[in-house]
Amino acid sequence: MRAGAGSAELAAQSPPAPTLVELSALAGRQLAPLLEEEKARWLALLHWDFSPLAELILRYAGMGTLEGFALMEGGEPAGYAYYVTESGKGLIGDFFLRDAWRSPANENRLLGAVVERLLRMPWLGRIEAQLMHLCAQGSQLAVAGLAPRAYPRQFMLANLAQAALQPGRAPAQLHLERWSAWWTEPAAALIAEAYRGHVDSEINNQYRTEAGARRFLENIVRYPGCGFFAPDCSWVAVDADGGLAGACLATRIGPGAGHIAQICVAPAWQGRGAGEELLRRSLASLRDSGLSEASLTVTSANTRAIRLYEKYGFRAIHHFDALVWELPGREAVRGPAFR
Repeated sequence: MRAGAGSAELAAQSPPAPTLVELSALAGRQLAPLLEEEKARWLALLHWDFSPLAELILRYAGMGTLEGFALMEGGEPAGYAYYVTESGKGLIGDFFLRDAWRSPANENRLLGAVVERLLRMPWLGRIEAQLMHLCAQGSQLAVAGLAPRAYPRQFMLANLAQAALQPGRAPAQLHLERWSAWWTEPAAALIAEAYRGHVDSEINNQYRTEAGARRFLENIVRYPGCGFFAPDCSWVAVDADGGLAGACLATRIGPGAGHIAQICVAPAWQGRGAGEELLRRSLASLRDSGLSEASLTVTSANTRAIRLYEKYGFRAIHHFDALVWELPGREAVRGPAFR
């Protein structure tokens, strides 16, 4: 055998690399088996019923309006990633590779296709992503020639039957009541105030303005991305002047599981027990409504919040990175939006 012939023969026998196709070119039903595997992983890993969002993804895919790419192997999707654009930024909404194809190389390839597409939109100033099923760490990603800033985050879970949820008392001069839609505008102002200079406002720029915070709240209340909103388990703290001092918003993510989608306290009330009592009441409400566990996500640098959550039985069961690409030389402007 001549030198190099064995390597050439092995290369010829190797299966072809997966190919990339646009999601809009697929029939919606082609994603169904892939989404079934994704639903199973969400449930096993995070105790989260992904079915409502999977149905929404299939609906958009069936209409040919789901923007993104699929990694194809043998005519079947081995993975997919979709994106949306909103108010000067691109958001990678979901990313999933089937177990047999999970590797940093395939992840970089699929993620790179999405980032490269978003880079062609000159009105975008940044790209954000929080991808729960990405194996590669932020330091392993350099898609489209751009390395993202990575912010380590934790997905935490608590057993509500074992959590210390005995009746508590609101801090002096605060009144606690359940959420109502009337609080939407004050809550948007509260979020923008509470997250000013906070690391989470670097991860999600919606926290930086009242308009952005309003969109964030609308997504929690109206869409299933964070579960189904549970106003009966969501609480607000009101000061003596009728102003909003804090809020804790909860959702239901499965038959026995709830999720704390947002908790924040005005700077003047931080460190005085308002956040802890809001959290305790939301967790007690979730338990009293028949749920057995609750989850939340938190940025690892927010050690003060993590200590509070651990006090109520939360433990980290999954670690992931929030990713941000700041696009150099661009000023984010309002461009086309997709929901």
